[in-house]
Amino acid sequence: MPLSNVQQLILQPFIDECLDNLLEMAEMEGRTEDGFVDNLGSFNFHGYAICAEVTGALDGVIVMHHYIETALALGNAIRKNVLEEDLEYEEVNELVADALAEWGNTVVGRAVGSLKTEELGIQFIPPYFVYSMDIMSSLLTGTEDIITVPVHVKDIGRFYFNLLIRKISPELNDHLNGVSNDLATAPAEKVMSVVFNEKITRLDKDKKILVVDDMKTVRTSMVNYLSKLGYNNVVLAEDGKKAVEVFNEQHPDILFMDVVMPVMNGNDVLKLIRNKNQQVPVVMLSSVADRGMVKECTDLGISGYVIKPLTAATGPDTLKQFLNP
Repeated sequence: MPLSNVQQLILQPFIDECLDNLLEMAEMEGRTEDGFVDNLGSFNFHGYAICAEVTGALDGVIVMHHYIETALALGNAIRKNVLEEDLEYEEVNELVADALAEWGNTVVGRAVGSLKTEELGIQFIPPYFVYSMDIMSSLLTGTEDIITVPVHVKDIGRFYFNLLIRKISPELNDHLNGVSNDLATAPAEKVMSVVFNEKITRLDKDKKILVVDDMKTVRTSMVNYLSKLGYNNVVLAEDGKKAVEVFNEQHPDILFMDVVMPVMNGNDVLKLIRNKNQQVPVVMLSSVADRGMVKECTDLGISGYVIKPLTAATGPDTLKQFLNP
C-alpha cells in the first residue's frame, strides 16, 4: 500500500480544504510538510483534536490534531472573521470550541464532497471533539498504521493531520496499489454554490426568516449578516426537529438551512416542508459539498445551495442574492 497514494487519494482533500479554510475563515496562511508513517508506540496526544471516523472499505479516523495554543489562536481568529468579534479568549471555552467545530465541519464536509467515496467504498461520520487521552486511546485501539502530515500555520505554530488506519479491505488495498501516481495527485473537481435566480423574488424587510443550524457560531453570524441587510425578523432553530416545529408555528417567509444536523438532517426537513408548502423559498447552507445531496435538494425545489463557509466579508452579499436581488 503506497504511502503517497493513501495520502493523495484519502488524506490530501482534507489537507487542501484545511489550508483553504484557514485562509478563508481565519485569514491564516498554512503550509504542509511531506507525510510520513508515524510510530504508534510514540504517538503523543497534544490536548485537542477534531476527529472524523471513516467506515466501509477503510476502518479508521481522520484527526486534525492541535496543540492547545494553536487551537486557541485558530478559534479566536475564526470568531473574529466570522462574527467580527475582537475578544481574545485565553482558554478553549464553549464559544471557541463551537467556532473550531464549525471550521472542522467545513473542512470535512467540503473534503468529502471532492472525494470519490463511492468508488473508494468509504464513508465519513461528522466530526467531533476529543479532549482527553482516554478517548484518544480508544480511537488508537486496533490502529495498525498512522499517516501523519504536519501543517505549519504562519506566526502561530503547527498542528498535524493524522489518518489512523485500523483496517483496509483487500479491494481498496488493490485499488490503492493500482492507481498511478499521476491519477493519485490529480486535483479533484469541487462542487460550487448554486443560485437559482428564477425562484428568487424580492423579500420585504419585515418578512420572517428562519435560520436552521446546529452550530451557535453560524446562527449568531447569520443574525448579524441579515441585520446588516435590514432584516431583523429572524427566528432560529438548532436542529431539524426544532426546525419543523418552528416552521409550523411561525410560518416563515424564507428558510436558510444546514444539511447535517442532530435529530433530523436538513434534507429530511425539506421533504416534510415540501409536503405541506411547495412555495416557501428554502436555501440550503452547508459544508456538505456532495453532488448527490445537491441534486436531492434541488429536486425537492430550493432557491439555492450555498457551500460554506460564510464570513463577515462574504456573508451579507451571499445572503443578499436570495433576499434583495
